[in-house]
Amino acid sequence: MRPDEELILAVAEIVRDSVAMNDATLAGDFDEARFRAQLIVAKADAAGHLDLVLAAAYTLDRLGAAGSRPRDGYGAGMLRVANELDKIGFEPL
Repeated sequence: MRPDEELILAVAEIVRDSVAMNDATLAGDFDEARFRAQLIVAKADAAGHLDLVLAAAYTLDRLGAAGSRPRDGYGAGMLRVANELDKIGFEPL
């Protein structure tokens, strides 16, 4: 696999996790949202997207500990993740 294909697939996986994080939040499943935010942090770090790592880490912090109610700002964190993905240039389907 070519390096550019690997980058595209890595970003596609992050986008998929971002959508799943947002869907879980809308459904009130904050533990699933936390899990997806953790995946985004790890995958973005591995792909070298520091600003995306920071946005997802902020979101994870705002979502709080497992089983807890999220703190204010988690929605803004999700928007930060979306904005960072937009900066990478991944076009949604």
